[in-house]
Amino acid sequence: MIWKGLVRILKTVVWDWNGTLLDDVEACIQTVNAMLHQRNLPLIESVGQYQSVFTFPVIDYYRSVGFDLKRERFEDLSEEYMAGYHARAAACGLFADAEPGINKLREQGVPSLILSASRQDHLRRQTEQCGCTAWFDDLIGISDIYAKEKLSAAQTWLRHHPQKDREMIMIGDSLHDWEVAEALGWECILIDRGHQSRERLAVSGKPVVSNILEAISLILD
Repeated sequence: MIWKGLVRILKTVVWDWNGTLLDDVEACIQTVNAMLHQRNLPLIESVGQYQSVFTFPVIDYYRSVGFDLKRERFEDLSEEYMAGYHARAAACGLFADAEPGINKLREQGVPSLILSASRQDHLRRQTEQCGCTAWFDDLIGISDIYAKEKLSAAQTWLRHHPQKDREMIMIGDSLHDWEVAEALGWECILIDRGHQSRERLAVSGKPVVSNILEAISLILD
């Protein structure tokens, strides 16, 4: 709850998960590189290269790194990827500023949600592993592992939890987060240390910051 003059502004922050709160970029690179290596395809050599090619829907990312979707089913690639990812992601943790950032919001009465293109049960399992499930009023994931989009999941949630009197602010690390925010009439702040580069995020015209605390300062100022 924020006061501006004599006007009370009710805000809710909607967080992306992967690459925004969960520091999993290296796990993602290692996973896709293992798959590329098995197929004698060129590897992703750096975080910068990865940030330049990762996109939603994920099927387009798979094409861009060299998988032949005429010879292999996207569904099979997704199963292989998720098996490798979860084996590696178990060692991933939250960014160091996630807890102090969310605590700052809670001190000001600003609730947080997670909206993710991860499957709902996978999302909850990861938040449980990180010990942060209780920080959030709700966890919103999708119903499959194909990471096509998360707008429909947000729309379904909003039908059951109308937010017409609140200012909704999306914090994410990809242009898809901005696309979701735009479609729903939400504000958006993007962080450049996740799955897409600052240069790509700047296309949105929205604030691009380097970390969670910078994003929080924009919300609470």
